[in-house]
Amino acid sequence: MVDSVSPDHYQGVNVARTATVPAQAEATKTVRKFYEQIRVGDLHVDQTLDSARLFGTNTAEGAGPATQRKKDAAWTARLTKMWDPFALLPAIVSLREDGQYYLLDGQHSTEVAVEKEGPDFLRDCMVYEGLSDEQEAKLFLAANRDRKAVKPFDIFRVSITAGDPRNTRILAEVESCDLGISGSTSANKIGAVQALTSIAVMDEKHAVRDESGSLIYPLILPEGRSPLIPQVLQVVEDAWGRNPATWEGIMLRAVAMVLDRNPDARLDRLSKKLAGHGKRKPLTVAHWKESSISNTVGGGGSSSRSTPLAKLIVNEYNDGLTEHLLIHPGRLDKD
Repeated sequence: MVDSVSPDHYQGVNVARTATVPAQAEATKTVRKFYEQIRVGDLHVDQTLDSARLFGTNTAEGAGPATQRKKDAAWTARLTKMWDPFALLPAIVSLREDGQYYLLDGQHSTEVAVEKEGPDFLRDCMVYEGLSDEQEAKLFLAANRDRKAVKPFDIFRVSITAGDPRNTRILAEVESCDLGISGSTSANKIGAVQALTSIAVMDEKHAVRDESGSLIYPLILPEGRSPLIPQVLQVVEDAWGRNPATWEGIMLRAVAMVLDRNPDARLDRLSKKLAGHGKRKPLTVAHWKESSISNTVGGGGSSSRSTPLAKLIVNEYNDGLTEHLLIHPGRLDKD
């Protein structure tokens, strides 16, 4: 539940301190900083700030019109799924002269808090009092622009320690193939963390859920379905052996898409077709990637190129067959 990483760490409640911060070239302005728990319903968004583009609602009574600018619905939905009040970091807030609290960082997670807990939910906040417009803008940029992105593997590694069930499952399935996960790809280490995550999500679409709609762990898959990650890793290893190119994220995704749509596919045939058995020249991962790029409008990223690549793989698998044909990902019926 993190919109950003708070610049400071504070212990206790209502810890205050005062700092003198330049407001203009000719003068200084005293800014007071303190830690406070504030009702999420009392946290406002100033439409004149750039942060308004990130946040579209204000539930506080009498708060005035909310911004009509588009908010990031996808990010809000993601935060909703992973909601955990304990892991909610402090928002960064400006207390203005009108006595109102305005969010500089934490807009999306505040919206989720209102939805999940109600407007009376108390959120930890790092409050700045006495900021100028320029200082507010600088803090907004510091929270939303001026920070280094965390690498997917670092997030994955820490999530294992935190007991995240999905990533714990991913690691166990990869290790069951005598492989590991790393920040960079090697013969025995897979660096395509985002591809592995997308494959795990494919399994979750079919898994049994409890009465509340939450996934049950260990995952319970329907009869005839097996976890995709071990199958995918087996297929690509049988095709090209263990080398860094084998674990390309675009290929892992594409093979998973084929198997997700066709759980009864023959893995041995799929491996041979990927490797180009029966052709004059073997097919490499690079060959498949080039073909997927040429079939993608505008080139696309690795995720978007996986869809045309999966279709190419299905075509190759079906070549020479008259029955038990695979279905293209996204297709409802067989040809």
